[in-house]
Amino acid sequence: HSCILRSSARPRAAPSSVMAPKRKADAAPPAAKKPKTNPNFAGVREALELAELPENCRRMLIACIDPVLGVPSDERHPLQNSILGMIGECIEEVRAKHQQAVDAECAKIQELEGAQSDLDAKVSAAEVVLNEATVEVKENTAKLAEATLAVSKAQDGVREKERAQQEGDKELNDATAKLSELQKAIAEHFTPLADGEDGAGESHYLALEPLLKDVGIDLSLMSALPSLSSKLSAQRTSFDAMAIEHLGKSLSDKASALQAILVNGALSAQTRAEEVDAAKVALETASALRTSCADRLSASKASEQQANATLKSAKAACAARGPELERATRAKQEKTAALEEFMGYSIACFELLRDARREARASEAETTSAAAGAGA
Repeated sequence: HSCILRSSARPRAAPSSVMAPKRKADAAPPAAKKPKTNPNFAGVREALELAELPENCRRMLIACIDPVLGVPSDERHPLQNSILGMIGECIEEVRAKHQQAVDAECAKIQELEGAQSDLDAKVSAAEVVLNEATVEVKENTAKLAEATLAVSKAQDGVREKERAQQEGDKELNDATAKLSELQKAIAEHFTPLADGEDGAGESHYLALEPLLKDVGIDLSLMSALPSLSSKLSAQRTSFDAMAIEHLGKSLSDKASALQAILVNGALSAQTRAEEVDAAKVALETASALRTSCADRLSASKASEQQANATLKSAKAACAARGPELERATRAKQEKTAALEEFMGYSIACFELLRDARREARASEAETTSAAAGAGA
């Protein structure tokens, strides 16, 4: 086995092969040479410096490195082996702490990766919710547009029915007014004119004259009425009586016709009123539906905003985990490198010294001397 050294460790100087000259009697004694130290002791010493020990115990174990590990394994006595065990336990505790640090970072990374998976799932779920909310907003927007169009059509329907009602009712109202006027004229003017007793026939005729255009009297009789209206009943001829009778029948027929219009028009008026009411009910229904659609659209927009905020929050939390995971990964790499360096240097140095036998030590010394001589 070769010695395991840090890059900064220097190889031991090879012993000189030239014999030292004999010392003269008056020459000063040469300076004592510094004993050579096994470079692998540095790795063990470094491990003990890292161990959690009382300082006096640490100094004692460091002082025992050379007396214990500097002795081949096949020449150590029980006390040296006991101290060797203590050093080994300290080194193992340091290795275990390095391993614990690596395991802690691995657990942290696993926890962060699990949390990252949860956050990714939350982002995906939030995206689904946002997409659904967006679709719902589009659907409710279309429904509101349809409902608004339906309200506009219903408003047109109400206006159309009201216009039809006004036009139909105008004819009925005109007929009512004409009938009332005609009935009043018959009672107040035709009846006295027909009786021919009050001597006011000419004034009665003049009151009836505006109504005669719509009554449909024969033109020949129409021309005879002014003259006969001034006659008393006893002065009238048979032609005059026939003319008065025809006038009365014409007025009565006109009243009957107007009455028929009122009777028939009442049903039509009721139908028109019912159509107006139905159109108004349809407008109220359409308006209520539009209000409901507007409320649903408002609610869906609020849901979309909330879903968008949730997605942004989830993405922010997910992004925040990235640097934390990177830091934990770097920390694991650093602590793994520290563990590997400790095992590759300090533990390797300890194991080489612990297991070395006399033959191996001699070979090691020769290799070290040869390397030093080559360097010189």
